[in-house]
Amino acid sequence: MTRPSPAPFDAVVFDLDGTLIDSAPGMRAAACAMLADLDLPQPDLATVIGFVGNGAPKLVERCLLWAGAVPEAHPGALEDFLDHYTRDPLSGTTVYDGARDLLAALAARGTRLGLCTNKPEVPTRAILDAFDLGPFASVVGGDTLPKRKPDPAPLLRVISDLGVTAVATLYVGDSITDWLTARAAGVRYVHVDGGYQTGPIPDFEPWLHVANLREALEFLYRP
Repeated sequence: MTRPSPAPFDAVVFDLDGTLIDSAPGMRAAACAMLADLDLPQPDLATVIGFVGNGAPKLVERCLLWAGAVPEAHPGALEDFLDHYTRDPLSGTTVYDGARDLLAALAARGTRLGLCTNKPEVPTRAILDAFDLGPFASVVGGDTLPKRKPDPAPLLRVISDLGVTAVATLYVGDSITDWLTARAAGVRYVHVDGGYQTGPIPDFEPWLHVANLREALEFLYRP
C-alpha cells in the first residue's frame, strides 16, 4: 500500500463495478444474450472484463466488434443488451470483501458518501438496494447526465450534490477511467487493485494505492 501523508477529507465517492462489486458475470450474460439474438459468437468472461469501464454503449460496441459485426449495422443492440441486463442485474453479482465494512466505517465517521459509475442508473440502484450498499447521498449513473466518465461532469455532479468541494473529496476506483476522471475533476484518487483494469496505467499517480478494500479501510478510517 502506498501511504500518502494523512490529509482531511469530507466526502468519499466510489465507483461501482470492479470497486465495490464484481458484476462482470452478469454483464457477460446480458452481452451473450444480446449477441445470441443476432446469431453472433459470444465472448468469455475475461474478454468481457476487458470491455468494461466506459459504459454500456461502449461495452456493446466492443462486443459487436469482437464478434466481427459492424456496430452501426445493429442500432438496436444497445437497447437489447439493456433489456437483458436490467431484467436481472443481480445474477452473477457479488460484493467485494470489505466493501460494506468500509462504507459503514466512513458513514459512522460522518463522511459524506457518493457513487459515480458508468453503469446505467436503474440497475445501479437495484444493485445498491439488493446488496444493502451505502448509504449514498448522491448516485450518478452512466445515463444520468449527457456525459459519462472519464469526463469529470458526473463526479463533479456528485460532489455538488454532497455539498462539499473537490479538494475535500476522495474518489475510489479500479480503472484508468476512474483515474482520468479524478484527475480531470481535481480530486484525490484512491486506486484499488483486483478490479477490471487489465494493464498498466500511463502517468499513474494515485493519492493512495491499495490491494483491496480492507487496506483502504486501514488508512481511510479515522474515528
